[in-house]
Amino acid sequence: MEIAPNVHWLETGSSNVYLIIDTPNIVLIDTGTPRQQDKILGKLRQLGHQPADLTHILVTHADIDHVGSLAALYKATGAQIMAGADSARLISQGKSPKHMPIIAQWIIDTFMKYGAVPQDKISVLKDGETLPFLSGLQVLATPGHTLDHFSFFGPATGILFAGDAIDTRNGRINLTRPSITADKTAARRSAIRLLELSPAIIAAGHGTPSSSHTSDEIMQLFNTLRQE
Repeated sequence: MEIAPNVHWLETGSSNVYLIIDTPNIVLIDTGTPRQQDKILGKLRQLGHQPADLTHILVTHADIDHVGSLAALYKATGAQIMAGADSARLISQGKSPKHMPIIAQWIIDTFMKYGAVPQDKISVLKDGETLPFLSGLQVLATPGHTLDHFSFFGPATGILFAGDAIDTRNGRINLTRPSITADKTAARRSAIRLLELSPAIIAAGHGTPSSSHTSDEIMQLFNTLRQE
């Protein structure tokens, strides 16, 4: 589904991924759970492009439901992977960050590893830099849900790729659940930073992308988070 000109939303079952067609660049944000590569590459072909046309893969964080198909897509496309330093380290080990309740985290650490990508194949993102996509895509460190989390904002389009820093499940804008958040204080600060941008479209990692929210809704959540 096209959520803005040349920006496509693809639901992979557990999480969302986004394709940006910005010729000569084609950019994928996150990769979903393991074994989603055929679905993602199929969408790329549907849009008239081949796997080798994918130039970049941006990573919001190293949870298995966001980078599970990263290694397979890298092998199929040779795209440049870009992630924060902590995410890059985790990806090189095929490990998810620690942020779940104890038993769930043990299960993930023990049984739910994903395909690794060598760390030297990953370009490290830095907070505050601007990438040459969508007329300038801002890189924003947004720790909280996980400590390695990054989001991306395009001022020219008003699109916020929020990862799991903001949730749009059930048509509501909110934080990701506290029970699966590594640092609740940092999560609030990160969400406030994102809400201050007044995004026109919130393309989150989970839930339907939000484009019908009002400035009042943004301000209400912003004020609630500030008071907390």
